[in-house]
Amino acid sequence: MPAEDEIRFLVCKRPKLDLDDVRAVVTEHYGIEGEYRSLHGERDQNFSISVAGEDRFVFKISNSIETPEAIDFQLSALDHIASHNSELPVPRPVPNKRGSKFFGATFDNGEQHFVRMLQFIKGIPMSELESPSTAATRRDRGTLLANVDLALRGFFHPAAEQDHPWNLAAGSRLLPFTHHIGDVAGRHLVEAVLSNAKSCVEPALLKLRRQVIHQDGHSGNILVDREDPTRIAGLIDFGDMLYGTLAAEVAIASINALPSPQASLDAICDVTAGFDGTLALTEDEIDLVFDLMCIRHAMIATVVSTRIVCGRSEPKLSAAVTHHIERLADLNNLGRAQTIAALRKACRFPARCPNSPAEAESDAAEAALVATRHEVLGRYTKHFYAKPLHFERASGVYLFDMDGRRYLDFYNNVVQVGHCNPHVVKAISRQAAALNTNTRYLYNSVIEYGARLTAKLAPHLNRCIFVNSGSEANDVAWQMARFATGNSGGMLMEDAYHGITDPIRLFSPGHPDVQLPGFLQGLAVPDSYRDQRPNIATRYAADADRAIGELNSAGHPLAAFIVDSAFCSSGVPDVPAGYLRGIEERVRKAGGLMICDEVQSGFGRMGQWWGHELHGVRADIVTMGKPAGNGHPLGVVVASSELLDSFVKHTGFFSTFGGNPVACAAGNSVLDVIERDNLIENARKVGDYLREQLRELATTQRLIGDVRGHGMLVGLELVTDRESRTPATEETKRILELMREHQVLVGKEGRFNNVLKLRPPLILQRSHVDQFVAALDASLSALDRSPKKP
Repeated sequence: MPAEDEIRFLVCKRPKLDLDDVRAVVTEHYGIEGEYRSLHGERDQNFSISVAGEDRFVFKISNSIETPEAIDFQLSALDHIASHNSELPVPRPVPNKRGSKFFGATFDNGEQHFVRMLQFIKGIPMSELESPSTAATRRDRGTLLANVDLALRGFFHPAAEQDHPWNLAAGSRLLPFTHHIGDVAGRHLVEAVLSNAKSCVEPALLKLRRQVIHQDGHSGNILVDREDPTRIAGLIDFGDMLYGTLAAEVAIASINALPSPQASLDAICDVTAGFDGTLALTEDEIDLVFDLMCIRHAMIATVVSTRIVCGRSEPKLSAAVTHHIERLADLNNLGRAQTIAALRKACRFPARCPNSPAEAESDAAEAALVATRHEVLGRYTKHFYAKPLHFERASGVYLFDMDGRRYLDFYNNVVQVGHCNPHVVKAISRQAAALNTNTRYLYNSVIEYGARLTAKLAPHLNRCIFVNSGSEANDVAWQMARFATGNSGGMLMEDAYHGITDPIRLFSPGHPDVQLPGFLQGLAVPDSYRDQRPNIATRYAADADRAIGELNSAGHPLAAFIVDSAFCSSGVPDVPAGYLRGIEERVRKAGGLMICDEVQSGFGRMGQWWGHELHGVRADIVTMGKPAGNGHPLGVVVASSELLDSFVKHTGFFSTFGGNPVACAAGNSVLDVIERDNLIENARKVGDYLREQLRELATTQRLIGDVRGHGMLVGLELVTDRESRTPATEETKRILELMREHQVLVGKEGRFNNVLKLRPPLILQRSHVDQFVAALDASLSALDRSPKKP
């Protein structure tokens, strides 16, 4: 077992110099006369000096084993803080007559000690308050420590990694001394904490940010105003300062002895939120605050017990051991998971995701969440899958469930450049921290985004209107078409989906059997898989003649034809070449406009910037939504200057949130990533590879009837009989559940709900394709082996 003196200050004796000897040194070296009052110190002898009835100075006599480097570290840090934030209420060094901020002094009894003088900070320690501090005061406590640590950024000193027993990153060093704790149950509790520190916490701390921190912001070192105890007055005692993690700063400052576990938890959250509001913490730091609080209590119990055994038998020391073991037990009863969840909520971090299935959310917790969802959002809000998936985390092509597993996302076209793309996240965060207002003011990002976006479209599409979603964009486009043409009729694909606003929800029948209002007509979908007769493009384009004629007969001449360039709601059919050009010819002849909805087909999804260009048509209005901001609310309407300027002039159109700086920051960053990472080329290559692998799989899996699509958009039609092309509707529904079991997410679409609609992020790689195909192969095989329903 290591000896007590192997850790500096584990056992230490404060100097106990005679007051007259101290007064003589102060008078000689500082020329200060006044009234002296002894102050508490763990290892130094301290005095306050009152001049003319007012406390002015603190004189510190260092422990005999204190090094000059450690003292210089403390004083240099105080000077650094003053130079970076002079308003912070921390002590300032007071030089002696020779200008020295500390020096070695020989006292009359022959003892030699380093001494120094500091300015006195007025106030009383929070620990002396008779009643618990307010929530606002606790938040201010965290804020003060955060500001001190901000001022210490960039500061370092050779003694910053000094050796003393209060370093939370080395708490396990105290394990050999826990036998000094007399309370057997308490000793076992402390040993468990310090053992966990050694095996889990200390390795994790090595991955966190580190800098010089105060590391002793407990309630004895935080001062409040004597007249107004709700006001923080100062921070003292920089003797335990070292190079450590910000999480340790928060943990020590959060330790409170409050009357109930909930009150303690609230206090911890208050201090942490105050700190985080000024100096943002990371999730990894937040997740270790509970562990570090436990370690702090365990360390104090061990150090104090050791000091008692080694000769310091003050009654308050024994009481301190009991106190900290009780606080450690309180934390254990409160629970790590509950504390972390509360801290995350206080700092507005997402809920913590399990790292493995062993940490999965319980069935009871999930059931409670579903029940609450029904209470808050309504009983008929939909969710995917028979057993809902609960996601709190995503990255790249994966979503992470509370079951401790990751799921490959082949469904979500919203996150065009990947979930939580770092460049997009930073752009949104930085802009939100700078400005968020509306387009009636001037700012750069909306102009930059509009210019970049229109440069990627045909030359005549040179003006933008910004809204918040694809639904709104389509709504505005429909208003614009009616205004420009003076007509009131609309034409769409018979099973289209274009949004949820009124009347755009009427443009979203989703199925050919839905009755449309008199001002709308739907066109039959040219499905070349199910209709293999010749001249399919010409024959289906002729359906527009019927639709336009019926609109005219109903008194609604054509204003516009709106089309999703990817035909996603139709099951991503392989639309024959020339079909949309045939429709366009008829639309223009009827005096209507072409509205190309690029919400699902745009931004490189189909292997080129815009889906309508793949069909060779000229759009009059282009609408965009979900992928534009990678999930951040952003919708865009693009048209010619003549069309858009006339519409805005006569209608006074304005969207408060449309085109706000944060949305435009998201939009610009999405363009950055697509261009920088060559994602459209990636969509072509990896998309082609995906279709190749699926066609290869079709040679062994009989349910695969057709594989089609462009770029990173694939329609996989499942049939029970390839000759008759009988839709495998029930099998497709079961495949979604089986794929979920294999941790892959897909969607279904089409008239018969038998088409797997695959829209993975454009960052998808061939290895992800291999993972998807393997899961699909296993799912199809499992389905083939399962008993058939009668």
